[in-house]
Amino acid sequence: MELEMFISALTQLFQISHFPYLMAGVLLGMTLGILPGLGGTSGLAILLPFVYTFEPSVALAMMVGVLAPTTTSDTFPAILLGIPGTAGSQATVLDGHPLAKKGQASRALSAAFLSSLAGGLFGAVILSISIFFAKPLIMSFGFGEQFLLIILALLMIGALTGANFLKGLASCVIGLVIGTIGLAQITGDPRYSFGTLYLSDGFPLVVMGLGLFAVPEIVSLLQSKSTVAGGGKLEKGWLRGMRDAVRNWFLIIRCSTVGVLVGALPGLGGTVVDWIAYSHAKQTVKNPETLGTGDIRGVIAPESANNAKEGGALIPTILFGIPGSGNKVLLLGGLVLVGIEPGIEMVTTQLDITYLIIWSLAVANVVGAGLCLFLARPMAQLTRVPFFILAPILVVLIFFATFNNGRDWIDFVALMLFGAVGVMFKTYGWSRPALLIGFFLSSKIELLSYQVSAAYGLSFLFRTGSIILIILAFGTIFLLLRQKMTPDGKSTVEEAGKQTMFTCLVALFPLTMILQVMSLDFRASVYPIALSSVLLLLLAAIACLQMMQQRPEMQRVIDSNAALRTMSRNIFENHGTLFDQVRAFALIPVFLCLVFLLGFPIAAVALINGFILLHDRSKYLISITVSAAVLIILWTLSGVLTLQYPAGIIADFIPLPWWLGGR
Repeated sequence: MELEMFISALTQLFQISHFPYLMAGVLLGMTLGILPGLGGTSGLAILLPFVYTFEPSVALAMMVGVLAPTTTSDTFPAILLGIPGTAGSQATVLDGHPLAKKGQASRALSAAFLSSLAGGLFGAVILSISIFFAKPLIMSFGFGEQFLLIILALLMIGALTGANFLKGLASCVIGLVIGTIGLAQITGDPRYSFGTLYLSDGFPLVVMGLGLFAVPEIVSLLQSKSTVAGGGKLEKGWLRGMRDAVRNWFLIIRCSTVGVLVGALPGLGGTVVDWIAYSHAKQTVKNPETLGTGDIRGVIAPESANNAKEGGALIPTILFGIPGSGNKVLLLGGLVLVGIEPGIEMVTTQLDITYLIIWSLAVANVVGAGLCLFLARPMAQLTRVPFFILAPILVVLIFFATFNNGRDWIDFVALMLFGAVGVMFKTYGWSRPALLIGFFLSSKIELLSYQVSAAYGLSFLFRTGSIILIILAFGTIFLLLRQKMTPDGKSTVEEAGKQTMFTCLVALFPLTMILQVMSLDFRASVYPIALSSVLLLLLAAIACLQMMQQRPEMQRVIDSNAALRTMSRNIFENHGTLFDQVRAFALIPVFLCLVFLLGFPIAAVALINGFILLHDRSKYLISITVSAAVLIILWTLSGVLTLQYPAGIIADFIPLPWWLGGR
């Protein structure tokens, strides 16, 4: 019986009612993965209004096709531009973008895509095997274990990102505190919203991610006045990257296993799996100190885990109707719309549909990775595009992604706010990925903390799974601290003083948070107050170490104490001067003013033409061609997404079509 269903699913996979739609979904998913801030979730959101009109086979094909390749194609912006295409490609940036800056973008991309292909196939195989045996394991993972696993992931993220351990942890806690902004989960009390409707739901993840990552990379590009690949050189490395992946086959298997296991835990995989895999690589490979500087293993590890987790995340989704990751929520909605009810029936009476999903996932991964491999070399040429052509296009791109997220003008203000935070964090060596991950997981940690307290109290700490996770957490921190023994980054007294002032300035945020929420119900205030208190302690420790290092007599005390020496290592980082950063950052508010005056599409054309011609008047043909292409793309997207772009003041005086910003 099972064999018949297995063969039936394989036959149905290549029928004309399924396979072409699977390929269409793959192409859509690839496109959305390449665009920063979009991804599989956006693709499913576009599809859902049309899904109920499809046959179940067609709907499955489109949805799985969209989901599978986004975790592969999001590698393009992560490596080429240093901008995570989705949350799952953040760890790839640490080594992928430095490789692109060395002119080795083709090598990094080909290694990433081959690793993604292997990880995706591994996840599909494990899904097909585990579908019958996963239930006892998932059911044994209670609230307490989930809570400790998130804490373990946050400790890894804080320790791994950024040269200084304390600053990495502080960045993570800053994200957790920002995540408390909005209505309290238990009582519904507004926290730090200042009476605004916009902040009642907190800051949008997409806007925050674009501000923290995309804006600082544009600023760096503007400062360098060069190309992403320094000097415009681009080494041949397509085959070399494939050899790198083959050479590290055991690392791919290990990280793919991590991806499947973490992906199977509801709600966690899509955000933390790449960091856990990166942590595993850092603890197990030879010469781990090279990770983060442009080591190909730092690309292979997260990319293989990131794709493998898609198979793992489908285990709770299919078996219990519990979304294994954020985009699986929309997948569940689509399945219900076409009459497929996830549950135990998926491995009994509807086993053929389950196999069809698995086969579709495997084929979509193969096709998506194959197309990305084919595009690796031509896409790598983006790293040779001069800054004055690439920068305005990227500004338009991130503004489009920002507006498409919530279609609210205030999103632009939030983009500028987090863009400024991202620039400062990058300049002074604070961890942007840790902040974003902490923000994303904050609400889940708060809810789990209440659930754990109500269900177990402190007794959950003595459960077998909890004890294993606690030991693993302390072991991880110990190993990571040992690996932080890298040479100190020296700063001038002036730079050190500015960084100390910045640390003190950051402390104003948790202080004002405590003042804002202390009058609320205890259940609404205890979580942000506890986090803010921890953050103040971390910031105080960082500021003290920074002040101590500025005094020679205190520096000798630090040098003589192993604990102080470890905590203060690389406490100062300086990537460019603050004045240069602010000058380059000015392009963002300038474009916002143009949008306010001219509307988004016309402002995009004005920015591209003006910026290119300002730097090289002989490039007028390029400026006209690029701006025309951007305008056509915006017109197409406005129709596909039913999107009316922000109208400027000019629309009050000149009648414009709706897709051009007319009112």
